[in-house]
Amino acid sequence: MIAALALVALLGAAAPARDPAGDWDLTVRPDLGLTAASLTYGENILAVRCQRGALDLLVSGMPVSTGSSRTVRVSAGAIADEEQRWIARPGEPVLGPEEPARLARQLRAGGELDLRVEPEAEGERPRRYRLPVPASAASIDTVLSACGTPLDEPRDLLRRASGADSPIWRAQPQPEFPPSRGAMQAGSGTVQVSCVIGPAWELADCRAETETPPGVGFAQAAIRAAERAEISPPRSGADVRGQVIRFTARFRLGS
Repeated sequence: MIAALALVALLGAAAPARDPAGDWDLTVRPDLGLTAASLTYGENILAVRCQRGALDLLVSGMPVSTGSSRTVRVSAGAIADEEQRWIARPGEPVLGPEEPARLARQLRAGGELDLRVEPEAEGERPRRYRLPVPASAASIDTVLSACGTPLDEPRDLLRRASGADSPIWRAQPQPEFPPSRGAMQAGSGTVQVSCVIGPAWELADCRAETETPPGVGFAQAAIRAAERAEISPPRSGADVRGQVIRFTARFRLGS
């Protein structure tokens, strides 16, 4: 029942139809600006969703969280036992990755989505989920295309530096509020930035993964700040050069 209610909420109360090209349920609701593909596994539902230009990937039937994020170890396609931070909806049995497009692209070829949700509180046990995914890219491609998201991205194959293997910030990014009229009118903005850790521990090939609001200069300001930042090797001693580091740049006028 919880999973069914979660699906209704995630898919905007739409009635999904079976995709004739595969085993995904495909939902298209132009009136809601919604395109979604979903798979049902008893208590769990996996949904890849584009709504009004925003892409997310959601799994229902997960442990209810009290905070805004959970640590999840993920294996799917080229992603092998990688520690990730997943976004939680406090009080709801739903989790979703910070990089939905990357994970969705790994599911296009089918296989297994292996999730290990780490404990949130002392005394809890990790929860393991193994969700078989059919080798049918058509539905996922439909959702990605609806959001204008590339179907292939070579950077997906680079491991993410996270958890104990995260580099140490010697000089954190200090983005400057962009002087554009659009940014001034918005008053605030948020940019998700990713960079490759270079051979001399510099941040290279920085790019904006998401920008809110888009097109008013926040992305460029965040990238400039990332390129000026400095990092040191992680305390774990791991050599994470060549991996990807991610951070969120937040802007507020007057702060």
